[in-house]
Amino acid sequence: MIPKVYLGVEWIGLERILTGYKAPKECGAGLFFLGIARSAPEDGDVTELDYEAFPEMAIKVMEEIREETLESFSVKEVFIHHRLGVVKVGEPSFLVVVFGGHRDETFKACRYAVDEVKKRVPIWKKEVFKDGKSQWVLGA
Repeated sequence: MIPKVYLGVEWIGLERILTGYKAPKECGAGLFFLGIARSAPEDGDVTELDYEAFPEMAIKVMEEIREETLESFSVKEVFIHHRLGVVKVGEPSFLVVVFGGHRDETFKACRYAVDEVKKRVPIWKKEVFKDGKSQWVLGA
């Protein structure tokens, strides 16, 4: 069984969700957001991100966001997964998958869940640079 909310070092991934979850027949839309560790010019020469969290609180808030998303947008299912630990540039770290009846509410629901996780969930990231230096990044 694929967890609806997950926080940990293992990457479950979109493929496992899509093969492990059968959308109800009234679902006409499935949408995902995939956050990928990046090294953009404005960030410096980042080689990896190191994510830390307060797991008990983070999972509680992620579950609250999932429930809010289901209720507010009348979508059928929401998965919210975030990795902890070291994530190399180019690797995925954050995944939101939403199944809904129509594309409009499904797009809105996905955007809401992504934005709320970024704003409210106590997950911190440290950028590690090519020269070995690092810095913590302030959240949203």
